[in-house]
Amino acid sequence: MKDWEWITEVPQERRITGAACRVQDREGVLTWNWPAGLPFVYLLGFVPGEGSEASTWELLSTGGSSDGASFGTYPPRERLKLYTREEYKANGGYRKHLDRYGSYAYRIYPGERRDGVIQVYAQQDDGNSTMFSMGKAKIHCTVKYKANWFSKGKVARMTVTPEVFVPKEALCYVKKTGAMPQSVQDGTAYPLLSDLQPGPNALPDIEIGKDDFIKLFFTDGKVYGEAFDLIHS
Repeated sequence: MKDWEWITEVPQERRITGAACRVQDREGVLTWNWPAGLPFVYLLGFVPGEGSEASTWELLSTGGSSDGASFGTYPPRERLKLYTREEYKANGGYRKHLDRYGSYAYRIYPGERRDGVIQVYAQQDDGNSTMFSMGKAKIHCTVKYKANWFSKGKVARMTVTPEVFVPKEALCYVKKTGAMPQSVQDGTAYPLLSDLQPGPNALPDIEIGKDDFIKLFFTDGKVYGEAFDLIHS
């Protein structure tokens, strides 16, 4: 017997409004206006721009599985956090320690139980979503060059020191002949071979020509520049 379903039509009296957030000493406080008589909500946290983002699930008609999801078109039930009206009153909102950098968003789905079935309203607008901005993690990068006595080139030794884990897809190094590269398009870009852990990461030696220079850049400055500060020294 089904005990959960998504409802695509959201009655006006069940809509969440006024979603807002603030950050206090690395604690995020999420608040919103509760519709009268609504006993609980479901919270979906996600990183904007990643695959878990709420807007990537098209909220279509119910059906297709026991939890009411239509072939994966709804946020998975296990990604949602139940939060009651009583908890909200006791805590002055929803509070969460922020242990990451960059942006983090929440969408708040109104819910209630009818005839033994949990009904979750698939509200998808500005009234039930908001985003925290938690600052940027620093990534320090140093490059040292050493002459290669056995060839006409030189060796570049790069050390990258991030404050937090950084996926290898976020960064690349660019090589240019005759001058220092000024952007990710200003030369030949090469991907990193592994993810970066917090603390110093010594990259493998890079053999380049004697007139070549290399520099580290974000692969996508718009996406990764919101979460990280890249500092060259």
